[in-house]
Amino acid sequence: MASYDMALVDEIRKRIDASYSEALAGLDEAQGDLLRALAAIERMRAEREQAESSGELVGKAMALAREGRLKGLRVKLGGRTVRELPLPKGVGGAVAGALVSTLLKQLTVELVTGEPEEQAEQAEEAG
Repeated sequence: MASYDMALVDEIRKRIDASYSEALAGLDEAQGDLLRALAAIERMRAEREQAESSGELVGKAMALAREGRLKGLRVKLGGRTVRELPLPKGVGGAVAGALVSTLLKQLTVELVTGEPEEQAEQAEEAG
């Protein structure tokens, strides 16, 4: 780990309200360059927020699956729907979809919900 001038750390903290550890991590990644350190900290924060929202998606998917209201997943690339995946009852498909969403940050996965009675009617029509 390199040693950095305290003025650089103070400047980062002042500009983007970063903690000391964030400032140090940003400077390490940017090899001491102030502008690149600021950009690195912003990117790290965005990645952390993405991971948190993916975790929220998993929790929501599991809750909807327990209630019997999770019908499927809608996978989007940017604003364009790439695929709609119907899911059987259970949690496995929802967790897999959330993991794909986490791994491929360009994708957006939406939960498609419906009432349990509606799902029973669709199953009777299909079978």
